[in-house]
Amino acid sequence: MYEAAAPPGALTVAKLTAVSYLRVSTSQQTERDGDPEGYSLPAQREANRRKAEALGAEIIEEFVDRGESARSADRPDLQRMLTFIAKNPVNFVIVHKVDRLARSRADDVTINLAIQQANARLVSVSENIDETPSGMLLHGIMSSIAEFYSRNLANEVVKGMSQKAKTGGTPGRAPIGYRNSAAVNDEGREVRTVVLDDVRAPQICWAFEAYGSGEYTLTQLLKELTARGLTTPPTPKRASRPLTVSQLYSVLNNPYYLGIVTFQGTSYPGRHIPLVDQATWQKCQQAFASRSTGEKARIHNHYLKSSVFCGQCKSKFIIHYSKNSAGVIYPYFV
Repeated sequence: MYEAAAPPGALTVAKLTAVSYLRVSTSQQTERDGDPEGYSLPAQREANRRKAEALGAEIIEEFVDRGESARSADRPDLQRMLTFIAKNPVNFVIVHKVDRLARSRADDVTINLAIQQANARLVSVSENIDETPSGMLLHGIMSSIAEFYSRNLANEVVKGMSQKAKTGGTPGRAPIGYRNSAAVNDEGREVRTVVLDDVRAPQICWAFEAYGSGEYTLTQLLKELTARGLTTPPTPKRASRPLTVSQLYSVLNNPYYLGIVTFQGTSYPGRHIPLVDQATWQKCQQAFASRSTGEKARIHNHYLKSSVFCGQCKSKFIIHYSKNSAGVIYPYFV
């Protein structure tokens, strides 16, 4: 326990201590009006501070998870808090609401067990939970409500995304070559839409044309696109970087660039501007089909390449060049 300083000979009273845990679910909640903490975090912090004062406790450490969902207990500062209270005895763990801590009954049990093993008590600013039977009942009810809210919200999000796809909208983040944008309609409402990325859209168009020509393999095309400066759009957590072969493969096989929105296995005509026409799309698909069974690009060329077949398995031979002990290079087929 932390003890307050006292004059020699005076009775020393152990001071109650607490830790404060704060959480917001999305990064947008931490960025309002230029304030990196937005509105929610300061409100939670102030409420937790007042609760600590009412308990006669001092908050000795604060833990904040910014933009972290409570659907998982694998949150950096939550885990740091549990480690802290295991090593540094405290009286209280203060949260604004139970759902700040967990939105899964299983996680709620695990976290509360860790708090109890640290000989601390969970305190909610907004809910009257304690160690009494009625307090424990209320805690269980609030935990179940939090889990219901989380799962129901997920279902509603899926419904909304499905309806958006049916009307030609883009559910989720726009693929490379496009970017998400917010506009205000005639009624003054904010409408989220998808517009062309002026920098990346021309490069994606060229990629479809180049691969459809049959003159490039995926690896060669990726190398050329990287040389031309094509990178992924930056995100708050990840900087721009060149595409990978698998990402380029996904781009060239994504019907979104043809003007089609796909959601949960169903395709709908999209409202966005297509980057590729039907003829170019078909050429790309034919190029993929031919390379899946036909000749693939090799380092070495030979006039008999793609002409010699195995008499047993009927597969095409590929050409290799080897060097013998005398330093003579000769070709052979395998």
